[in-house]
This record gives sequence, structure tokens and C-alpha cells, in this order.
Amino acid sequence: MKLFCYLFLLLAQSNTYFGPKSPPKQQLVRVEVLVQDSTELGGVRIVSASFNQTDIPLKPRDINGFRGSASFQVLPGKYPLAWVVQRDKIDWPRKISHETEVTISPKDLWVQIYVSGEEASIR
Repeated sequence: MKLFCYLFLLLAQSNTYFGPKSPPKQQLVRVEVLVQDSTELGGVRIVSASFNQTDIPLKPRDINGFRGSASFQVLPGKYPLAWVVQRDKIDWPRKISHETEVTISPKDLWVQIYVSGEEASIR
């Protein structure tokens, strides 16, 4: 009889749920923004760049045209990415503003945004 009671208590405990009772909080997603001048000969030069209205500090270009990078931790959602490029002195208008919307999915763990000249790629 004692063995039966012990087995019954053991089985009753194994079906008890001890996990969280509410859904998990949203996970922050790391976003890395890399900024580079155009790689074409006589291409555009990036004057300023920002992600979610936060300016990205730019350094003088290196031999490959790399200007700077910034990392952010944000909740999933939609965020603006804006950058301004300066063209050659002959072309008009000299400065052109670009803006795009970056969508961060709750499934993402890390997002890399690469701004090169007048184009941006999101991976």
C-alpha cells in the first residue's frame, strides 16, 4: 500500500507545471549600422547618417571608404534610417537626402545595416 501511495504522489508531481505563467517579455534586438562612402571612382561622399533619430558619428574616410559604425539595442518594430550624401561639385543638387524604414522582426536576434553611398542593404 505504501508503494502504491508513493508511486501515485510521484506521478502526480510529474504532471505539475512550474514554468512562467505569463508570456515572455519582448527580446531586445541588436542593430549594427556600418557607413561607407561610395566605392565607385568619383562616387558620392556621406555627409551624415542617423538611425531612429540618433546621429551616427562619422570619421574621415579610410583607404576603403569606411566612415564609421554604430550599434543599437531596440525592440522589434519599424525605425527610420536616414543619410545625406554629397555628390561631385559639377552635378546638381550637390546634397541628396535618403530615407528608408527598417523593420525589425521579433524573430531577429541581430540585424546589420550597410550604408554604401546612395544604397542601403539590411541583413
